[in-house]
Amino acid sequence: MEKLRRLKFKELAKQGEVIQIKTLAEHNMETGVRRDPDTGVIYPRLIIQKVTAKYNGVIVFKANWFSGVSANPYLAFFVTAKESGLIEVEWKDDYATVSYKRGYLKVLDKYNKEVLPVKYNV
Repeated sequence: MEKLRRLKFKELAKQGEVIQIKTLAEHNMETGVRRDPDTGVIYPRLIIQKVTAKYNGVIVFKANWFSGVSANPYLAFFVTAKESGLIEVEWKDDYATVSYKRGYLKVLDKYNKEVLPVKYNV
């Protein structure tokens, strides 16, 4: 069963506006020190080690997590809306299992026209 990943942010923003990106990752975050009460076997460590957030392919947030992070970790950070594009968050665990969540941020200029990441000369 695939673990639930959530990504929430204001999908329509004005150019230059600072927006908050919120994430939630469903994960047990097993520390590797607990024992099974019946067998005495230690549960193997399995935590999310790295979280990376990208805005239009550029890393805007990066974190290394350790065993002190709670189960089902919540994370929030801020970005400045410069142009419309993809917000992508990647979670990577101890076994190199990677999961993603993506969303589109639409950015409007002062004339309420969408600011696209395409650069061109006329």
